[in-house]
Amino acid sequence: MPSPSPHATVLHAGRRTVLGLLIAAVIPLLLGVAGVGGLVTGRVTTEILIMVGVGVLGVMMLVVAWRQRHQKIAADHTGLWVHNGRAAQVIHWESVAGIGVYYTAQAVSLEVVPRVLADDRDPVLRALIRDDEPLAPELPRVRYRISLPQVGWRTLAEAVRRHSEPHPSLLWCGQINYNPVMAAPARRRSHRT
Repeated sequence: MPSPSPHATVLHAGRRTVLGLLIAAVIPLLLGVAGVGGLVTGRVTTEILIMVGVGVLGVMMLVVAWRQRHQKIAADHTGLWVHNGRAAQVIHWESVAGIGVYYTAQAVSLEVVPRVLADDRDPVLRALIRDDEPLAPELPRVRYRISLPQVGWRTLAEAVRRHSEPHPSLLWCGQINYNPVMAAPARRRSHRT
């Protein structure tokens, strides 16, 4: 499989996810260790069992972080390169109808609308397929949603905009501050009419 050009803008999303999950896992892991210590000393109480359960949650967070450590997204003149840690795929600019960035206080995602039906057989892309409100009225609902870390996403978004500009048939929708709380009532109103 070819790879991004040496001049591609690369966002190592996995590294940033790992760091965030490691920081978030510290307290659950400490509670879990304390809970296991309580079990070893023979104290079996509801609090001890809850602490062990929270510790298991911390271990699961570490497993998720470890699996995602190699994830990266790159943009170059060819397209958008997505590497999920096990396999990579490129979404060529010619195959994209529209692209934009959704951001909220909690999450950021790159929304890529393909010209043809999203590829649900591709091992990398099928996990990214979402059906949501269209980015623009002339675009379909189904698209690829690529989660981005809270830090560093603006550099990648700028590279995506810059590299997609030479393709006039591709609609750059910009950065969209998405508020799911406000979108739900609007969606219900549109379904009634």
